[in-house]
Amino acid sequence: MRAFLLVTLLCLTAACAGAPSVRPEGAPSRVVVLAASRVPRPPPQSLTGQLSGGEDPRDVVARVGAEALRSRGFEVMAVETAMGPLPSVEQARALAHQYGAEATVLLVLTHMDLSALRPLGQVNLELELSLVDADGRVLWSGAHRGATSQNLYRARTNWRSHVRQAVIETIRELP
Repeated sequence: MRAFLLVTLLCLTAACAGAPSVRPEGAPSRVVVLAASRVPRPPPQSLTGQLSGGEDPRDVVARVGAEALRSRGFEVMAVETAMGPLPSVEQARALAHQYGAEATVLLVLTHMDLSALRPLGQVNLELELSLVDADGRVLWSGAHRGATSQNLYRARTNWRSHVRQAVIETIRELP
């Protein structure tokens, strides 16, 4: 019985470890996080949310993105959120220069559909990620599209856990 549990645990660990967990050699080590969102602030889904007010999606993306980058070994020099129009490559380059970073990580939440949040515990999300160096070259870009699913009761009333899951998965794809 113990051997079965050990093999199951090892298989689960191997399946979850598909993406690199640390910053690869040669990748920029000092970065600035610039987060933006095309998605407006969702209305509070619970009484607690109504009393405390809603948090802006770009703030969640910025905070979680910085945490995920730090866990991969990046040194996060600063975390910024973009108000208004989506940030450009030139803004990312200028931000890297301003903070003395090697690159800027642009995280943009482009879509969030909450229609299946309460009945199924799912949120359909789209995130775009770009890595722009201090010279303004896009070193890497990618997108994460899909539904996140969580069975916890809180996840069915709180969209933040779904955004967190999508941001972490997107950061794992960053080479």
